[in-house]
Amino acid sequence: MTMPAFTKKPGLRRLALALPAAILFGLGVRTLMPAEALGTIVDRGPVETEIRGTGTLESVQEVPLAFKVGGRILSLPLDEGSPITRGQVLGQLEPQDLKEQLGVAQAARGVAQAGIGKAQADLAQAQAGQLRARSDFERVQRLQTQGILSRSDLDAAQERLKITEATVQAMAAVGTQAQRGETLAQGNEALQSLALQEGRLVSPVDGLLTRRLREPGNIVAAGTPVLTVVSTRKLWVRAWVDERALGSLRRGQAAMVELRSHPGRSFPGRVDRIGRQSDRQTHELLVDVEVLELPPLFAVGQRADVRIQTTSGTSVLRVPSAFLGADGALFVNRGGRALRVQPVLGQSGGGFIEIKGGVAEGEQVLRRSRPEATLSAGRRVKVKEGA
Repeated sequence: MTMPAFTKKPGLRRLALALPAAILFGLGVRTLMPAEALGTIVDRGPVETEIRGTGTLESVQEVPLAFKVGGRILSLPLDEGSPITRGQVLGQLEPQDLKEQLGVAQAARGVAQAGIGKAQADLAQAQAGQLRARSDFERVQRLQTQGILSRSDLDAAQERLKITEATVQAMAAVGTQAQRGETLAQGNEALQSLALQEGRLVSPVDGLLTRRLREPGNIVAAGTPVLTVVSTRKLWVRAWVDERALGSLRRGQAAMVELRSHPGRSFPGRVDRIGRQSDRQTHELLVDVEVLELPPLFAVGQRADVRIQTTSGTSVLRVPSAFLGADGALFVNRGGRALRVQPVLGQSGGGFIEIKGGVAEGEQVLRRSRPEATLSAGRRVKVKEGA
């Protein structure tokens, strides 16, 4: 083999031979020198975790308000977003229209009462005619028996009696119908009178006016929704949570709520209700988290994220999460050397991760002391305590 030209010179040849040796020596010294590492002891304690979910901010009580009777809206003094109190008047129908309707109802009742009077008079007259016809029939019947009057006279008297009896029955039916009409007219009058007194919308809750569906001047039928109000007594986020978290959920657990309208801020809450119906497509269930504190401006129905705080207990084997490698491995100090192990991991949170196997309690786990430092399997280590 032909040597490079520069190696034919004695000085350069010695340098070429010495350089690899120096590199090998440096590597050997570096390998023999212990690597600096941070260490901590595997102990037992709680591992706090967070269950996350996304949903919407809702009120436990949403009430659509409608007038009990139809009419023209006179006023709706409050706009959407206005705070309201229980018993506050939120809308009023045009009273003149209601007065006119009451007048019509009162007139109808008057007509019905007059009809009753006429029916009663007609019935009394028919009953008097019936009495006369019966008396006449009895008289003719006696005279016919004595031979004074003929059979045809008796038949004529009997026919007149039957006619008066039918007239009495007809007049009684007319009187009954008049009574029913008066009862209906009386009920309508009472309804219109109530409408005149109650032709307004009254808030049943303390809260917010969230929707205004009609405007002053609109004509509405009875029962047509005009306003929507929500109670602010309790507001919660109805969040969809992975069904696998069900075993860790409890009522009353602390939670934090993050509103999309207030990035970077969290508001305290607690678990109020846990759903028992999981969606068969997404495998998520609804968890209602009551919001204990809200900003001045919020919107019912807006998107929100929840973080529910849970804990694994106080006797879980754990290590700080910072000691776990990206591949899930740990370095353990065994006799002054770093040993790489692949532990069985559990839940994580609060800066710790649960160890279910592969590492024993009381062992020392290691991590690099500096970002640029290296830690490899079998390497001697110089350990200082730290996290």
